[in-house]
Amino acid sequence: MKSKLSFILSVLCALLVLTACQAGQAPDPESAEPPAEATEPEAPAPEPEAPADPSLSQRERDWIEDIEYLRKGLKEGHMDPFYICSEEELDFMMDRLIARVGQLSDNDIAFEILKVVAAMGDVHTFAAYYEPLYERVFPVYAAYLGDKLYLVNYSGGYEQFAPYLLHEIVSVNGIDIAYINQKAAEITSPYNSWRAREDFNSQYFLPAFYDWAGCDYKEGYTFQILNDNQEVESVEVPTVTAEERKDVKRNYPENWDQLLYRKGRDMEAYVEGENGGLVYMRLASLTSAGFLGRLVRDTAKLLEEHPECGKLVVDLRGNEGGNLAAVYPLPENVASLRTDHTYVLIDGGVASASMTLLGFFKNELDAVLVGEPTAQFSSFFHLSSSLNPPLVLPHSQMRINLSDAWWNWDTFKQDDYQDVIDPAWGWDDWEPITEEHYDEDGRLYEWEYGVLPDVYVHQDIEDIRQGKDSVLEWVLAQ
Repeated sequence: MKSKLSFILSVLCALLVLTACQAGQAPDPESAEPPAEATEPEAPAPEPEAPADPSLSQRERDWIEDIEYLRKGLKEGHMDPFYICSEEELDFMMDRLIARVGQLSDNDIAFEILKVVAAMGDVHTFAAYYEPLYERVFPVYAAYLGDKLYLVNYSGGYEQFAPYLLHEIVSVNGIDIAYINQKAAEITSPYNSWRAREDFNSQYFLPAFYDWAGCDYKEGYTFQILNDNQEVESVEVPTVTAEERKDVKRNYPENWDQLLYRKGRDMEAYVEGENGGLVYMRLASLTSAGFLGRLVRDTAKLLEEHPECGKLVVDLRGNEGGNLAAVYPLPENVASLRTDHTYVLIDGGVASASMTLLGFFKNELDAVLVGEPTAQFSSFFHLSSSLNPPLVLPHSQMRINLSDAWWNWDTFKQDDYQDVIDPAWGWDDWEPITEEHYDEDGRLYEWEYGVLPDVYVHQDIEDIRQGKDSVLEWVLAQ
């Protein structure tokens, strides 16, 4: 019985093995159906947009979209967006601003965006003129002279401010000027206080700025100003529209027009002093080779007429650069500008192409730099072309210029600049105007954001009240 059972089990096992082998055989290629053609995998369906937060107003959603657009634009459009400001810092500022859009006014959000852009630490990456900030203005104007803020002019019809011209502003609505200075630096140049003062003077002495800085806890604007006895007086300052201030005559201090560099234009002059005179050449900007050519020729003529003075002063204060090709007349006529001593006057407004001029005067005329630190270092980010389109935020239409190139002494000598810089000038032998130091990542240290003068001279307010330029007075005394 056992043998029969074993036989039956053996037969069954054999049948199972045979069946399994037949099932695993490859199909006959002639009888098998052709394989299906290979097809590209279907693209995944786009993720649906997150539904708008119903608790947000349309205004808030628009600003958030602008901020996100700016975040993406800075990261993708700038040559090296995290050279100074880390990505974590940038995202933190952006996220914090997004969380506060419902609490801030449109103007305050605009200033917060200016703050984000300024944190890049790059003079050529900046937010352009944003019109809503300028709907209200003051009928007075202030400027930094040295490191203090002074009232420097007032519009016709507001003669009540005449006694306060060239008087120091120490607070606004009771908020100390030191705090206000810090807020001004945040939106202009947080790494270079000299540059920050220049930018604030020209762009942000506005009611909207003081609102953002915290002065709006009171109604209106009261400036605390020092009188002749250094006592604090509270002076109410009204606001007017930009249109109301347009084309209205401005009234300046009595001797203001004697300050040559405040005239805001290229010029040449012979300036007499107690210890002899000097030939003065003012370069307010770099616009065209034609204008600069005439200026150089007229300056050379003055040097010929006054050979005994032996001093040439080139005033670059406030020169933010311009067209680098405009410098042609300088190297072509450098021999006519040679004299015993050359001084170049600088301040926090000197930037961009005018930094190249420092190299020219240092190397060709052995110039001494006098004044205050510049707005930029000898190497810096810049725009490869003035025709580069800005980043335009979709709703507010704020325009942001983004640097896409790097300038230093080596790139200055590369072929890319041969159509601008003529090798015959001898620039290949020029020495850098300052020594540069780089960290372990190959980046300039944060404090290397301005070229320091050889001689520090700050504007003295008593000199200015007498119509004297402190920096020029120092040169005259040499």
